[in-house]
Amino acid sequence: MKITEDMILSPAFEYAGAVTDGTIKTGKRIRLAVERFYRFLDEADSKGFYIDHEKGMRAINFFPNFLNHTTGKMAGQRFFLAPFQAFTIYNIFGWMDADGKRRFNTVYDKRAKKNGKTAEMAGLALYCMSFDLEMGAQVYVGATKEDQAKLCWSQAAQFIESPVSNPGLKTMGFKCFQREIKFSRTQSKMMPLGGDSKTQDGINSHVSIIDEYHAHKDDTVKENLESSSVSRRQPITYHITTAGTNLQSVCKNYEEAVIEVLEGRNEDDHLWVMIHDLDDGDDWEDENNWFKANPLVGYGLDLDNIRKEYIKAKNQPSKIPNFKTKHLNMWVDAPTIWIPNEIWMKNEVEEIPISAFEKFGSYAALDLSTTTDITAFVALSEPDEFGHRYIKPYFFCPADTIEHRSKEDRVPYRYWVDAGWLIATPGNVVDYEYVKDTIRSNYKDLNIERIEADKWNCEQMAQELTEEGMDVSYFSQAIGVISFPTKQFEKLVYEGKILHDGNPILQWMLSGCVIYRDANDNIKVHKGQSNKGGKRIDGIIAIIMALGGSMSVEEDTGGKYSKPDAEVYI
Repeated sequence: MKITEDMILSPAFEYAGAVTDGTIKTGKRIRLAVERFYRFLDEADSKGFYIDHEKGMRAINFFPNFLNHTTGKMAGQRFFLAPFQAFTIYNIFGWMDADGKRRFNTVYDKRAKKNGKTAEMAGLALYCMSFDLEMGAQVYVGATKEDQAKLCWSQAAQFIESPVSNPGLKTMGFKCFQREIKFSRTQSKMMPLGGDSKTQDGINSHVSIIDEYHAHKDDTVKENLESSSVSRRQPITYHITTAGTNLQSVCKNYEEAVIEVLEGRNEDDHLWVMIHDLDDGDDWEDENNWFKANPLVGYGLDLDNIRKEYIKAKNQPSKIPNFKTKHLNMWVDAPTIWIPNEIWMKNEVEEIPISAFEKFGSYAALDLSTTTDITAFVALSEPDEFGHRYIKPYFFCPADTIEHRSKEDRVPYRYWVDAGWLIATPGNVVDYEYVKDTIRSNYKDLNIERIEADKWNCEQMAQELTEEGMDVSYFSQAIGVISFPTKQFEKLVYEGKILHDGNPILQWMLSGCVIYRDANDNIKVHKGQSNKGGKRIDGIIAIIMALGGSMSVEEDTGGKYSKPDAEVYI
C-alpha cells in the first residue's frame, strides 16, 4: 500500500509519530496500539486492506464542521478532536477491506472518566447515520439501564437542538423526537437501549455503542445488538468504557482477550483497540503517570481537577478505589476492605476507662439483627476534655448455635464466649431478656443519655425500654442520614484517634465491611455482594449509629450534625 504525503500529514500519522518518539506520554498499551498500526501498514497489501485517506479525514472533519460543544466554557466552539481521538476515528473509518467495506467491525476503547467518551460517541453516531449512506441505519447506545444509555443519546440531541449547536445538522435532515433521533435522507435513527428497556424486539443495528461496558453484568444487551446486525453491510460494535470494580466481569474478561491481540499473542484483523491506562508497577500517586489514563489533559481536561479528586481520596480513603477506577482507569477488585486491619490494630490500647462514661455521659446503639445472629449493643461516651470518646461493646449469640456458627463463619465463637467477649444466651435464638438485662445494668453506670435503635427490628424492645424510663430513638438507615457519621468514623480511624482494647469480634466485623457509594457521594457500610465466611457487621453499624446519635442527627433536614469531630476510643 502506498503511503501518500497527505496520509503522513494527517492527525492520525502525526499522533502515531508523537507516541513513538515520546512527545506524547502514554502507557504501554497505547504504544502497542501504535506499533500495531504500523504493522497494519506493512501487512496491508498481503492481507488485502488499504487506507482510504479521504474517508478517514471526512470522519475527523465531521466533528468541527458539524458539531459545536454544548456545555461549559467551550460551549458554542467547534468540536475539534484531540490527537488520540483523531487517531482512532481515522483508523476506524479510513481502513477498508478488498470489497471497500470498513475493515474494523469491533472497537474496544477504555479511558478514564471525563476524557470525552460521551461526546465522541454521540458525534460518531450522528456521522454513521449520515455519511455511512446506509439506508435505514439504526444506531443504538446499549447500557445496563436506559437512563445511562440516554446520556449519550441526549448529547447527540444537544448537538442538534442546543442554542449553540451548528445549524448544519438540522439542515442536513436531523430531527429529535422523544426517544429517537432521525436522519431523513437515509431514514436512519438513533435510540437508547438499556437492559431494563421495555422491548428489545425489532432491532436491526448498524452501529452498536456498548456504553460503560464495565457496568454490564452480562452480555445480554451486547449479544442482542450484535446478533441483530448480521444483515448489515458494515456494522460496528464500539465498546466504550472506564475500568470497573469487578475482576470477573464480562468487560474485564473481554479486555484480557483483546490485550492478547494487542500484544500479538492472538490475531484479529477486524478489531481496533485503544487502552489508556497506567503500566504495571506505576505509582498511582505520581501525577506524572496520570496522563497515561487521561489523554484529554491539555485538550479540555484540567489536571488540577484530577488533583482535587486525589486529595479527596487521600483524606477519605474509602474513595481511593473510586479514584483509581474513574480517574486512573485502573481495575480494582471489589468489594475491597473498607478499613485495613493494620490501620485498625495500630489503635489498640490496654484498657477502656469506665470513668469517662460516668463523667461525660454517653450515647448507645442497639442492632438486634436476627434471632440467630449476633446482636450488638454499643455505648459511646461523649467527648472528654481532650475530645476523646470511648466505646464499650456487648455482643450476644444463642448458645445452641455456637458450634454451627463457628463452622459457618469460620471464627472461634467458643473462645470468644470463654474469654468474655461474647455473651451466650440459652437456647437456639438470642434471648432478648439477656440483652435487656445488660442494657438495664449498664444504663446508669455508662450514663447513657439515649439509645439509638433501628426501627425495623428493634421496635418491640425499644417500646419496652421506653416504658422502663429509658430514652430510645429510632435511627434511620437511610444513606443520606447514616453517611455523615460513617465518614466521620472512617476519618477518625485513619487519624489514629479511635482506640480499642483489641476486641476480636469488632476486628472481625470491621474486616467484613465494604462501602457502597451513591451518585451524591453518600456512603453506607454493607457486607458486599458476597458474604463468604459469614461475616457480620452489626457491631460496626452500632458504633456508627451511636456516633450519629451523639452528633445530633436531624433526619428531616437531610442529616445535619452539630457536634465537632472528636477522638473515639473503643
